Amino acid sequence: MLHISTGFTIYMLAVTFLLGTCLGSFSACLASRLLTGESALSGRSHCDSCGHVLGAADLVPLLSWLFLKGRCRYCGAKVPAECFFTELLAGVGCCLVVYRYDISVLSLRGILLGVILLTMSLTDLHRYIIPDRLQLAGCLVFLVTVWFLPDPLRVLLRGLLLGTALAGGMLLLSLLFDKLTGKESLGGGDIKLFFMTGLYLGSAWEILFYLILSCLLGLVFALFYKKKRIPFGPAIAAACFFMVLYGRIVTEWYTGLF
Repeated sequence: MLHISTGFTIYMLAVTFLLGTCLGSFSACLASRLLTGESALSGRSHCDSCGHVLGAADLVPLLSWLFLKGRCRYCGAKVPAECFFTELLAGVGCCLVVYRYDISVLSLRGILLGVILLTMSLTDLHRYIIPDRLQLAGCLVFLVTVWFLPDPLRVLLRGLLLGTALAGGMLLLSLLFDKLTGKESLGGGDIKLFFMTGLYLGSAWEILFYLILSCLLGLVFALFYKKKRIPFGPAIAAACFFMVLYGRIVTEWYTGLF
């Protein structure tokens, strides 16, 4: 349906991008509230510095940050550029999902999973925390949407098997590494994240490429993250999002070489 015509495709992607930036704004707000203990579902948005309630003109994704030059309208406090780039990343990510899966349940599932992964990445970046409620939300999205897919029972059992195998394998490797080096390799949140993301993978080949990509992204991230402790959650999240979009394409290309 998305590709009925070029004009319709551009229109739908533009709408998707705008909605995606709103979801990115929501992710940033949700991550902040999860870390500060505020209610995620009640209370109006406010400036973190002066506490002033933000108006509609302050909450337009991307544009508000640009027009206000990254400052609070009321107290002049600096608003991190992270807010702008989170909204931009969410908008682009939603477009990639819709372009890949058209207007479908898979698109809805990909967008919801993307929001959860983005929020997890933000909390892990700031406090090295991956909230359990987000992990549960990711599992719930899988369990609900799977019944709208072809052969849902097979997809459900496959997801549970792959998620358990992935998390269990990473737990064993982590315990072995910790014992040999005396250092902590993976936190409990990372192990649970591997289980949750493993639900969305489609084969053992996808798990292999997922782990390779996670490690590569983790190494790249470590080069630019100027702190002693490196959060691994964002690398896992980015690798998962890529595999959800293109994992089947990559594995079919690779296995077709033999």
